[in-house]
Amino acid sequence: MNDDSPRETIRELPRERARAGFTARVLARIDQPRAGSIPARPAWAWAAAAVVLIAVFAFGGLRWQAERRATLRAEAAREELAEMQLEHARLAAELQALRREPGPRPPVVLVGGDDRAELVIDFDRLAGRTRPASSVQRTSGPVVR
Repeated sequence: MNDDSPRETIRELPRERARAGFTARVLARIDQPRAGSIPARPAWAWAAAAVVLIAVFAFGGLRWQAERRATLRAEAAREELAEMQLEHARLAAELQALRREPGPRPPVVLVGGDDRAELVIDFDRLAGRTRPASSVQRTSGPVVR
């Protein structure tokens, strides 16, 4: 039995040599396109694909932002509607309470208004001066008499 190490045994084996023209045949095949392979894309095709992707993502981002703004506006409108409903209920309850109270009514009532004018009703001046609704003229601004 031989005590040589496997490395020494492998080194003693004869070396395999390539046939003549092997390198030239390999290099020639590298330059030829393979049948069924995907041809290389030109740089303009990659640039066009990148532009399309950027446009798609930008459009998606803009659409998401528009939907988000619409959602926020709808939420704000719902909150405002809820506040108006609470105020309406409070005013209706207060009106009911005023109708139930016995005794004289106040001679002057502040109904409301804005920065330009306030609506005040003086019941003492209105007593006996009611007109039919058909004779009331509508105007765009406040009427002061």
